[in-house]
Amino acid sequence: MTSNAIQMQPELSAAEYALWRELIWQRCGLYFSENRRRFLRERLWGRMRAGGVECYAEYYRFVAHNAQGASEWRHLLENLVVNETSFFRHPPSYASLTARILPELLRVKRERGEQMLRMWSAGCSSGQEAYSLAIAFLEMPDARSWRLKVTGTDISQTALAKARRGSYRAHELRDLPDLFRERHFIMSKDTHGTLYNVADSVRKLVDFRTANLVAGDDLHLHMQDVIFCQNVLIYFKPESRAEVVRGLCARLNFGGFLVPAPAEIIELDLPDIEPVRVQDTLIYRRQNQGRGM
Repeated sequence: MTSNAIQMQPELSAAEYALWRELIWQRCGLYFSENRRRFLRERLWGRMRAGGVECYAEYYRFVAHNAQGASEWRHLLENLVVNETSFFRHPPSYASLTARILPELLRVKRERGEQMLRMWSAGCSSGQEAYSLAIAFLEMPDARSWRLKVTGTDISQTALAKARRGSYRAHELRDLPDLFRERHFIMSKDTHGTLYNVADSVRKLVDFRTANLVAGDDLHLHMQDVIFCQNVLIYFKPESRAEVVRGLCARLNFGGFLVPAPAEIIELDLPDIEPVRVQDTLIYRRQNQGRGM
C-alpha cells in the first residue's frame, strides 16, 4: 500500500459491502448485517487512511489477494472485533454459577473422588470474564482444596495481550463488588493513574489462548465442566451460531454446563443437551452418561 494522505472518506457501495462482508465471514465467522454497514465502513476507512489506499476495491484486492495482505488482515481484524466486556457482566449468570452450577458439580466430583474442575471462557476478550470465573470459584466454601483451571480464548491478539497483563483501570472494575476488589486485586500506580492488578492467587488459575470459534480451531483443550460464551454469538450468522454451540457442547463433560448470554437463545437439537430453567439466565446442561446418550 502507498502512503499518500487521504482527505475524504469514500462511500461504501452495496456491492463493495457484500464483498467485504463475505470475506470477513469466510475468514473469521463475524457477520455484518445491513445495519452495521456504517461500522464496517469506518473500520475499513481507518486502515485505508493508515496505508494511503483510496478506494475499498483497491484495499479489498490487497487484503484478499496480495501476498502481503495477511499482515494487513491481522491489523484489520483487530479493528473489527468489539472488545466490550466487564467483570461479572451478567450478574444472574454468576449467581446461577455459584448457587447452582458449582455446588452440583463439586458434589458429584466429590462423590467420584475427583478434585479437578475446568472452566472455559470462550470469547474472553480482555480477560474479565475468565478472571470472574476464577474469582467466583475462589469465593466458594472449601475452594482452596480443589484444583481449578480456567481457559480464556479469543480471536483478538490485542485483547489477549491485555488479558495476560491482568491490569485494569477503576472504570473497568465498575461491576465488581468492593470485597472482591480488596481480596483479589493489588493496586499500583503508573503515569496514567491507578491500576488494579489481578492477584497471583487468581492469575495462576487462568490461561489465555488464541482461538477462532467458527473455524473450529483445535485447541487441545481438556473436556470442560463449565463453558461461558456470552455476547459472542450475536456476531455470527444463525447457522454459524448453532454450529459454534454444537462445538462447545461437544467439549462439555457429562453433567457439564454451557452458559451463553440470555439474548443468545439457540434452538438446539442435540439428544444429550437439556435446557436448565433458571430465571434471567440461559443455561444448557449435558446430561450425565447413560441419560439420553
